[in-house]
Amino acid sequence: MGQGWADMPAPAPDRLTREPEKARHYAFDPLVREGWATLVGVLGAGEAERFAFETALLWVRPDAVAAGAAADVLARVEADGFTPVGASAVRLERAGVRALWWWQLHRATAERLLLLDAVVELGPGLLVLYRHPGGDAARRLTRLKGGNDPAGRPADSLRSVAGSPNRLLTMVHTSDDPLDVVRELAAFLPWRERAALVASAHASSPSAPQSVVQAPLAVVMASYAPAKGLAAADALPGRVPAQREAAFAELVRDITAEGTGRRWEAVERWSRQVPLLTDGAVR
Repeated sequence: MGQGWADMPAPAPDRLTREPEKARHYAFDPLVREGWATLVGVLGAGEAERFAFETALLWVRPDAVAAGAAADVLARVEADGFTPVGASAVRLERAGVRALWWWQLHRATAERLLLLDAVVELGPGLLVLYRHPGGDAARRLTRLKGGNDPAGRPADSLRSVAGSPNRLLTMVHTSDDPLDVVRELAAFLPWRERAALVASAHASSPSAPQSVVQAPLAVVMASYAPAKGLAAADALPGRVPAQREAAFAELVRDITAEGTGRRWEAVERWSRQVPLLTDGAVR
């Protein structure tokens, strides 16, 4: 008789985060269980927890790639002592946006959701797993990332280096702590790709060469056609209609235009002008 299916194991969330509220919410999150099942299946329970604590996860977002900032971000991470141990080109879809940022988007406006959808539709981003000799890799990388407010973050933070102009085009995403590493591996990658990346990252030497990143980065970069300047007649209008309904219609039209360069120009422009939270705040 063949071996039957087994239930997905569940981690102890309070062992992987310092935030009690997050531990309570994530105790019932299927992505946490799915990510943990992969780690346990590939590495075993003890090594799964160790992997979560030793690993930082970075996603160089499509807006950073479209802005030409991907290489600068990677160089800044490695200058801070991080070593890449695994990488993959990752393309999110609209459902992935909502899965990845489900908590952050609970007060998002329709405009914010549309713009985030338009960002991920530009092309793939680069997912990189790192280790750091100082430990606490995920929290350390998140501190290096910097906040989403340009006015309040260090000039050498990842988001500043990437040229993030506002709180929507934040350019880089990191997993905040080991629990987020577990969850977001499942948010970014399906089963087979996730297991392969975990296995290769676990086996990677601490002195792994930078070639870990080079091939996936080349795949990402090849997906973005060189941005071409718009002719004056094709340029997007500079004035946003006063009525929100009319502005919304123009937003939808602009972010669905043909050509990556034109869509990126539209996303960048509209990200500076629409309400991002349901109380009208621009965050």
